[in-house]
Amino acid sequence: MLKQTTSSKRVRFRSNPRKDEFMKVLRQRVMGYFEEKGISQYANGEMIFKTIFAAVMWIGTYALIMSNVLSGNALLLIGAFTLLGFVNIFIAFNIMHDACHDAYSSNRKINKILGYSMNFIGGNQYLFRKMHGAHHGFVNIYGIDVTLESHGMFRFTPEEPWLPKHRFQHFYTYGIYALAMLHWVLVKDFKWFFGESHIGNQKNIKHPVKEYVIMLAWKVVYYGLTLVLPLIFLDAPVWVILIGFLMIHLLPGITFALIFQCTHVYEGTTYPLPDENGNIENNYAIHVLETTADFSRKSKIGSWLMGGINIHVIHHIFPNICHVHYPAITQILKDTAEEFGLEYQENETFWQALVKHHRMLEHLSHPDATVPRIGKSAMYA
Repeated sequence: MLKQTTSSKRVRFRSNPRKDEFMKVLRQRVMGYFEEKGISQYANGEMIFKTIFAAVMWIGTYALIMSNVLSGNALLLIGAFTLLGFVNIFIAFNIMHDACHDAYSSNRKINKILGYSMNFIGGNQYLFRKMHGAHHGFVNIYGIDVTLESHGMFRFTPEEPWLPKHRFQHFYTYGIYALAMLHWVLVKDFKWFFGESHIGNQKNIKHPVKEYVIMLAWKVVYYGLTLVLPLIFLDAPVWVILIGFLMIHLLPGITFALIFQCTHVYEGTTYPLPDENGNIENNYAIHVLETTADFSRKSKIGSWLMGGINIHVIHHIFPNICHVHYPAITQILKDTAEEFGLEYQENETFWQALVKHHRMLEHLSHPDATVPRIGKSAMYA
């Protein structure tokens, strides 16, 4: 199968002087921006405020839940659990994501410490770095980009073997998206630690013993904080607490999934494949322009809450730059792409991005669906 062939070969991005010139100019201009402003590419005062804000919001929300003040009102208590879940994804998007890209600080120890916020909200920093790295290195390349893997549940690319159930995927996908966070904290990490031996095209991975210990210890902490302690100390009925635990993950889960999916799986994206020698006919920057789109870039509130995940193109090209700088340097990217005759893809609103995501899901629900490489970036020679 193609998946086996792709994931078993070494994939490289090929370039030429003209394509390399685009990246050279873009890098000079982006780095020049920081030099001209006399600022660091890492966290600034705004980022430190966001970090403190996230900590205060989590402590405050959890204290409200555990205070028993809401135990007599099921709806309010479940609402507080749901809010805790949204605080968790705020932490994931705004702190954990930058830290795991070593974009929060120039000090790797600080990034490592803040990266454990992933463990605190139920995931695993070590595994996230490995899996997210496989996505970043080979975005939208079938058989290597782990975010395209769904074990037949979805068809996110035309190379995924079609199954009869896929004809309905543009209807059932959203319900399963809601389970994304629940699956992550209950199943995903265990599966990749104890079941799977590959991540993308990395084969026969041997995880250090200490990472198993860290993963299991943090899972105990997470389940203890979000389920065991509420069951012990809250006066609310058990069924209310169980629903509360679910709601930490369901609405935040679909929010988390859609924000990410709309940047890569949408009407207008491409799914480049390597040739028989494992070569992708583009350099990485232009590959990103083909496969990634921004949305709501000019929404200051939206971008602030989403940690710049919606400003995704520049993130893939410069993943080690803190997200608070994305609005400014994305304008540099847009202007440079236009100057070189390349296409920068964006949607003005989340709704527009969601509609394009839905259209791609519907398009790929057909067994004969194809997604040709079209547009300025795809045809750039």
